[in-house]
Amino acid sequence: MSTISFPRTNFFTYACNGSSPRHKLHSISLTPNTKMNTKSIGLVRKEDHSVLPRTSLITHLKFNSLEPSDEDLFHEKKLVFGNYVARQAVRDEELWVAAYLRAETHWEDQPGDERLIEHLKMDFIEREFNSLKMRCRGQFGQINKCVVAVCKPDLNVQRTVIKSVVGTLDISIRHLLHGETFPGQHKKYRFPIINTKNLQKYAYISNLCTRKSARRQGIGSNMMRFVIEFAKLSGIKSVYVHVCRDNKPAFNLYRKLNFEVVEMANSALEEEQMYLLCYKA
Repeated sequence: MSTISFPRTNFFTYACNGSSPRHKLHSISLTPNTKMNTKSIGLVRKEDHSVLPRTSLITHLKFNSLEPSDEDLFHEKKLVFGNYVARQAVRDEELWVAAYLRAETHWEDQPGDERLIEHLKMDFIEREFNSLKMRCRGQFGQINKCVVAVCKPDLNVQRTVIKSVVGTLDISIRHLLHGETFPGQHKKYRFPIINTKNLQKYAYISNLCTRKSARRQGIGSNMMRFVIEFAKLSGIKSVYVHVCRDNKPAFNLYRKLNFEVVEMANSALEEEQMYLLCYKA
């Protein structure tokens, strides 16, 4: 019997309440006034707070399209809080903004060659966008969802998808493999479990981040509440998340949501220690 280990590629920590991650695999947050310059490799600042990819990367996305209306999302589960709504991403454009969000927070306030950093951002965005699309299709028996927090639809205000998204996170529903225990559990059995009729499931949350200008408005905590409720409705009793040991704002957020520390772990590059926390439904 072995304890299940999470794929290292998913070891992201979280920008929360104004905190900035420093690990190379940290998740990330959208700076509101950054725009992709389609004529060069760099990013240029624009007052309209829009972001666009290089035209050579993505050709089918329509970034000038308006955000989905309440009528379009009538059958979608959502959580309304304040001026925002937490729900599942329903358009590829929203997945692209989620990838952009993560890139911006990752390199937020980091020193270095500006052109190199901009190139790394754009390369990351393209890879993460394509990865998000694949994960959300589901594979290996997992259910993967990208959740976004968006501005509440207003009949008097027309917003594009780009301007509407202010936060994002990922949740995956996973089955225990034979002979595995839940993360943080170390009880060993002499023989592996071979019953396939009732495989146990758990949920893992990653990549929680909010737009820099929208932090400290309860966006992160309400996205977490939304996915916890989603997990409960899916029959999940255990929800896990990793956080860097020195990321106090994120750690405090999870503790307020009744997550408990179950294990210490090293990050993928062995540069930082991380807490594994669990919420029991």
